[in-house]
Amino acid sequence: MTALYGSNFLKYTVTLMTGATIAFAMVLPAHADDSSEPSVTVGGGLAVGPLYEGSSHYAAFPSLKLKAFLPTENWGKFTASFPDGLRWDLPGLSPFGIALLLGYDQGRKERIHTLGGRDDYLKGMGNLDSTALVGAEAYWMLPAGRLFVRGLQASQSRDYGGESLGRTAFLEAGFATAYALSSTLTLDSTLYGTWSNEKDMMARFGVTDQQAARTGFDEYHPGGGMRDVTLKMGLTWQLQPQLALEGGIKTYALVSDARNSPLTGENVGAGAYLNALYRF
Repeated sequence: MTALYGSNFLKYTVTLMTGATIAFAMVLPAHADDSSEPSVTVGGGLAVGPLYEGSSHYAAFPSLKLKAFLPTENWGKFTASFPDGLRWDLPGLSPFGIALLLGYDQGRKERIHTLGGRDDYLKGMGNLDSTALVGAEAYWMLPAGRLFVRGLQASQSRDYGGESLGRTAFLEAGFATAYALSSTLTLDSTLYGTWSNEKDMMARFGVTDQQAARTGFDEYHPGGGMRDVTLKMGLTWQLQPQLALEGGIKTYALVSDARNSPLTGENVGAGAYLNALYRF
């Protein structure tokens, strides 16, 4: 890796940006996004981050964003986006809300594709198949932002490393908010913790006896529990009514059994992205 993609450089930069942004945001009033009109947003750019959660290997990846939003008078709000999936916010519950979710777990390849080629750090682990995720979110709209709890479960059982995982599942709880820094600049932030069942922890941080025999990793069977605490922050600059630039950071800290996995090279990780967006 070049110095630009080094994990230490990226984490130090993200730490400085995070501290400065939080301090700035604390003195600003929250605002609600304008979500009264249907829209379609497309965009893309570059992302830099760890190969997987807990990895000490960093690389550059293409960053893609697609989002279609359709509010209705009687049926709530419908959102389709990549990479998040489908979301249906049910009507008539304000300031509380319930959303039905259909997401996607892309699984994991033992040879991970990056802009620089293929990384073979996980060679011998085998491939974890992708699967659809189904779940729901409950939230409470407050003056300062949105308090939420959401859970997602794999729609099918999967095998990994010669063992059956069953249906992986995880639960996220946290707080999201948005601030208007100016008429053209918006700051979004989300802080949340994640709890994983034993199957999800095994998919992300476990090593079966078959995988241990094929790699240099020790066999490891983590239990279910808290997985990580994550902070996401993004800035959107509206250049024109349809054209915008967005950049953001994501930092996480692993906890519980995730920290002790032989696949975990660093307990704290960070990533960043920069996209150009066009809204129809």
